[in-house]
Amino acid sequence: MPRTKLTVFSRFLLFMLIALPIIYVAASLYNGEDPVNNVRGWLGMNNRELLEERYEAPAATDAPADMEAIQQLRSENEQLREALARCQNTTGS
Repeated sequence: MPRTKLTVFSRFLLFMLIALPIIYVAASLYNGEDPVNNVRGWLGMNNRELLEERYEAPAATDAPADMEAIQQLRSENEQLREALARCQNTTGS
């Protein structure tokens, strides 16, 4: 069975694959940061934080004014239904 040797560059890549994450975690912890949350932020996995930033509480509204607007929309809807029914009756006969 032939034995293959690793080139200098492949050894360097293997070292980087193992050493860089360890070095990053150590440096992040030294600086007082959370390395897992940093990586999640880079990958867009912090959905909760994004939702909290985008969420705005609805403004307090006046309930009677809302009810008046609803009643107005209902009456307009009824008028439009009647107009549609008249149009369908005139074209159907």
